Amino acid sequence: MSGTDLFEITKRVKRRTPSQNNLFHMWVQVVADHLGYTSIEDCKRDIKRILLGTREEANRITGEIQQVDYQTSAMTTAELSSLMDKMKIWAQTDLGCYLPYFGDPGYEEMTGKYHG
Repeated sequence: MSGTDLFEITKRVKRRTPSQNNLFHMWVQVVADHLGYTSIEDCKRDIKRILLGTREEANRITGEIQQVDYQTSAMTTAELSSLMDKMKIWAQTDLGCYLPYFGDPGYEEMTGKYHG
């Protein structure tokens, strides 16, 4: 390697874990049932919009700036954890709906009901 060789340093960021993802989707089901949603995807969309808002993105074809939803599939472990912390507080405070983390009271009952 000579002094003129180029190299790139990339920080590896952990993506959401499967267990974290499963818990998030189970929570969405709990909230959907609590609020009477018939579509889990609609409930998930609305939760993300309430807690995260939307972001601007340019349409690659028209160049038009549009509002798009955040995608949990693109979130890091820390970002999804932050969303879930907000979701837990929001559900309890605004909806009166308890969402247990792993090991919390009620977690086993929730997983039994929702097959997490």
